[in-house]
Amino acid sequence: MSAPSHPDVRSDVAALRRYRLPLFPDPVVPFGDVVGAAPPPLVPTGAAAVDPDPVGAVQRVLGDLDGRGRELGAVEVLLADEALAAAEESARRLAAGAARPLEGVPFGVKDVVQVEGSPTTFGSRRYAGFRPATTAQAVRNLRAAGAVLVAKLATYEFASGPNSRTRNPWDPGRRSGGSSSGPAAAVGAGLLPLAVGTDTGGSIRVPAAWCGAVGLKPTLGRVPRAGIPPLTWTMDHTGPLASSVALAGAALTAMAGASATTAMAGRPASAAGDAPLAGLRVGVLGGWFRVASDEVLALVDAAAKVLAGLGATLVPVDLPVIEEIDPDAIKRILVAAETASLHDAGDDLDGYGAVFAQLLTGGRSLSAVDYLHALRCRTVLAGAVDALFADVDLLACATSAIVAPPEGVDAVPLGGRDRVLATVVARNTSVFNVSGHPALTVPCGRAPGTGLPVGLQLVAPCWREDVCLGAGIAYQEVAG
Repeated sequence: MSAPSHPDVRSDVAALRRYRLPLFPDPVVPFGDVVGAAPPPLVPTGAAAVDPDPVGAVQRVLGDLDGRGRELGAVEVLLADEALAAAEESARRLAAGAARPLEGVPFGVKDVVQVEGSPTTFGSRRYAGFRPATTAQAVRNLRAAGAVLVAKLATYEFASGPNSRTRNPWDPGRRSGGSSSGPAAAVGAGLLPLAVGTDTGGSIRVPAAWCGAVGLKPTLGRVPRAGIPPLTWTMDHTGPLASSVALAGAALTAMAGASATTAMAGRPASAAGDAPLAGLRVGVLGGWFRVASDEVLALVDAAAKVLAGLGATLVPVDLPVIEEIDPDAIKRILVAAETASLHDAGDDLDGYGAVFAQLLTGGRSLSAVDYLHALRCRTVLAGAVDALFADVDLLACATSAIVAPPEGVDAVPLGGRDRVLATVVARNTSVFNVSGHPALTVPCGRAPGTGLPVGLQLVAPCWREDVCLGAGIAYQEVAG
């Protein structure tokens, strides 16, 4: 099956221009007003499991990453000396009864995340041999919480697309997902409990869903992005990929730093009794979000029934404006325009890959009107998503409409017709980058035909990561 591997950004412009924005919007709502500027503190939802032997744990992780991690193409560089020194410090703190929240928990970072003195290429030949002079704030925050950095993990050039170098741990002939696939493959394979990724249209959640990991895109602005060069400055999110929802929550608290004033060390959700989600209204998204394979829909529907069994009330909801304003078109226009601005190198494209160079060229072709129209459409769509939370506390849908497809496939059958894969991958995720809402993917089973993982996506109101994390913890305690 063959099709163009990526839509033309000019076709995205034409599609969005068909949506008639009002001549005189009343009021003109800045996007930041939709998200809200002042984040409330994170609410306790779970605690990380700390290994009593951090040195042994770090040694095992380093060995696994050096073996299967390299076979999967998930590892860029191991930071063994620094990791073992940090693990020894964690062992001393544990022995002294002075453990920090993530004491000795090994973690890796996507190779767009800067670590002082460590090779960081951003997935690009143009930056081969680059060693930054700074460490990303999110990494500093995790280290301050006791976590031990062990590796830089593979990504696609400047986090702009799928990483075909990294294999899916469930089937090496399948794709591992978007640009956070190195972290997702390492966590999904059980080689690493925690990793840091970035998400512009689904690059944490889709790889996590395809590789069988937990992935969390926080509210836009929750986690500091200092030290992580952006793909776009208006839609990039930094967040954790983890082996459990509880660990993802504990990592988020650490990563968020000053915006997280309450440690996530509360009781497990199951301590609330037989109905830990009693009173929670879960909006099950229909329409656009039901254009998915039968095997994905069956597992997501079963997961929704588990939430109902935990006391939640399921409410059918829809987002009709998404049929007129394609969130992926917004994403692609903003990515192309902002990336071209960030990499304003004139005609000097030496060292960039062909696909990334094409992205820069496409961005330079956009006009200010094209860019601003996309931003205005974004505000309309974000407001429509936010309005759903007047009636429900949480939204639920499939993370990805399909399981991980085979490498080399550029089109898939979906909804009765063949679709370009690039328009399918982030179909259910990019809308929440556009809107800025926090979104969690949690594994909800394996497709019977292929044995490949499927992810359930839970979306909460802005700054209420505790809602999707709490539901995710309760679900994992029952479903495993």
